[in-house]
Amino acid sequence: MMQTLVRTSHQLKTARQTLGLSAEGLARVLRVEDGRTVRRWEAGEREIPGPVIVVMEVMMGNLASRALIDQQLEMLRSGKMRSGKSERGRMVDDSAANIDRLVEQKKNLQEAMLLLMRQPPVDGGASTQVHWYQLKRQTPKFDSSHRDSWSMPGELSPEAALFYFVKHEHVSAGLEICAEDDLSAEFVLEKRELLRSQHGASQRLSPGRLIEIFSVRRSV
Repeated sequence: MMQTLVRTSHQLKTARQTLGLSAEGLARVLRVEDGRTVRRWEAGEREIPGPVIVVMEVMMGNLASRALIDQQLEMLRSGKMRSGKSERGRMVDDSAANIDRLVEQKKNLQEAMLLLMRQPPVDGGASTQVHWYQLKRQTPKFDSSHRDSWSMPGELSPEAALFYFVKHEHVSAGLEICAEDDLSAEFVLEKRELLRSQHGASQRLSPGRLIEIFSVRRSV
């Protein structure tokens, strides 16, 4: 089983190596000063920041999901596993359709990973800042057994934020950004400024000014 938790210094180092990144490379992905900061985390000299844990666990979850898809594709293509569905009282082999579906899922995961591991501008321009993402149901259920809102701070693209909500908050089987007039949209994703306030030795994070809003539907 591939490691997906990144909570300790050893887990962080293992995750970085699994991703094929040097300490300097991971520092660029995470937008921290340099590789020395990463090495301090891995040595246990500094606590790993929460947003860093979020990004690393999303990336490791991405790799684990792709590895599982590869296993399923291998079994389906080799005939070791078949999938079927009932149709008019008989079982119909839909292995080919499942292969296509898994291939598309893997492609989406690969695209999400590219977004997560993008590098800062080479011209020295400002990189994407840490933001606050808020996902809300367009029509709240107001049911204690259901949540209607989810939030997270992170240096992520909107697509990667959705991947986080699916993976860690179990919002839906899959979410994707869609057109504003898409009638299948069930959620709204707000991208807001991240406000920081000092409380003793720790910082408190909260959402600020609305920057952008996206319509979101379940993946088809």
